[in-house]
Amino acid sequence: MKPMQKLAAIALSAAIASIALTAGVPAQEKKAASDAFPLGKKPEIQVGQTYTVETFDAWELLCVKTAKGPEPCEIGQLVLDGKGTPISDMRVFPLPPGQPAIAAATVIAPLGIDLQRGMLMAIDKNKPKQYPFAVCNNVGCVARIGFTPLELESLRNGKQARISVNIYGRPNNVLDIPVSLKGFAKAYAALQKRLIEERKKATPAKADKKK
Repeated sequence: MKPMQKLAAIALSAAIASIALTAGVPAQEKKAASDAFPLGKKPEIQVGQTYTVETFDAWELLCVKTAKGPEPCEIGQLVLDGKGTPISDMRVFPLPPGQPAIAAATVIAPLGIDLQRGMLMAIDKNKPKQYPFAVCNNVGCVARIGFTPLELESLRNGKQARISVNIYGRPNNVLDIPVSLKGFAKAYAALQKRLIEERKKATPAKADKKK
């Protein structure tokens, strides 16, 4: 018998013997073996932690765990470059009625960009709009964006948004960041439904306080 065949035969014999021994092991001993090698489980979501409720193609419905009361939610997308490295992050959420913008977004662009030129954003072939950066931290530079009803509809029906920033010290060097809109409409609809449900949960609590 060849060496490899011999090793395979030994391994197979050991496996058969193990199965035979396990079959005769009492239930108590099986439980002890199970306790010694516990199966993993999902970690519990902690208060203040952001977690994914549901995924819709390129977009996720994200909520923050609270001790009690409504959970703040939004939809988001972590944008990766060609090497799979995070290059941008975009979060979208509805705004209260009574103002020109009905939805808003926070967009994180990478560090090392020209802040004075701000950020351009275009949806499909529509003309881009320019937005200023609000703040920079060790993660990136943040821009806050408001969407009109028409712009939100463009996001719902669009295929791609394009974020453009200038590299600092290189005025002719523009970094274009494509943001897929696949799944955006479904994700935003799920977000609106979730927020309505959260408000309904909070309503009885308010009524009890008045009593």
